[in-house]
Amino acid sequence: MKIGDLIKFKGSWANPLDERRMGIVMQVWTNGWSGRIQGADILWDNGDLSEQFGANNVEVVNESR
Repeated sequence: MKIGDLIKFKGSWANPLDERRMGIVMQVWTNGWSGRIQGADILWDNGDLSEQFGANNVEVVNESR
């Protein structure tokens, strides 16, 4: 996962009316010790911005170049 990637949410929201399904990665957060990706700032298709959203809850659909 890197900045500019198109991602898809692969879970369920607590609110069933939540429409956030696809988004674009705006920033990637890594673990300083292991270097693994921990989270990402995501701009969702409905205009919401999630900061430090868990990386294990999304999958990359289309990688940026």
